[in-house]
Amino acid sequence: MPDRSTPLSPRMHDLLEAAVSVVASGGLRGLTHRAVDARAGLPLGTCSAYLRTRLALQTALAQYVADRLADDITALSKRLAKRPGDSGYAADQTTALFVAWLDDRDLVVARLELSLEAAREPALAEVFAAWREQLLDVVGETVSRSGRANPRAQAEATVSALEGVLLAALLKPPTECGTFVGDTVSTLLGALAAYTRDSGALNAPVPRQALGRVPT
Repeated sequence: MPDRSTPLSPRMHDLLEAAVSVVASGGLRGLTHRAVDARAGLPLGTCSAYLRTRLALQTALAQYVADRLADDITALSKRLAKRPGDSGYAADQTTALFVAWLDDRDLVVARLELSLEAAREPALAEVFAAWREQLLDVVGETVSRSGRANPRAQAEATVSALEGVLLAALLKPPTECGTFVGDTVSTLLGALAAYTRDSGALNAPVPRQALGRVPT
């Protein structure tokens, strides 16, 4: 598997970019060494020379996708750090990031395909667990800078909700994605900020006995 501490070689980069395209168009069932070679326009056997097994190919692809998304999240965090507590700015910047991701639809689809496979494959789960932990740290730090209590719980809620927004956006016609993401992210982040500020409900865990209670 490629090591994030060292840059990818041009050939490995080409192979993994081709793998992203293969998965986005045909799902993980279509991800074979032969398919990657063909998509990259490289001689047969090139991919298997770099990544010997199917699991090695899947894991390298998962790391590649996670690293690209993590770099974008880190850049977002640095921008948000300049204006702590500004939910409007946070919504605008998050929307811009999501729209940019959706413009690179193959990357987002590949990440979702790999995430589903990670539920069955521990090696992939390890990659995405590390990526999500980094994402939670970034969001939690942003929440903490805004002065809100229990940033970790709020980070979990925010990340989970935003993942749902991204998935829903993929199901929208391309012409509607930008408006949908902008409206939804703004509503979501504004609601979370107001809910926390006004009620403090996210500052403490919800009592377990309250979950699933049906009003009479």
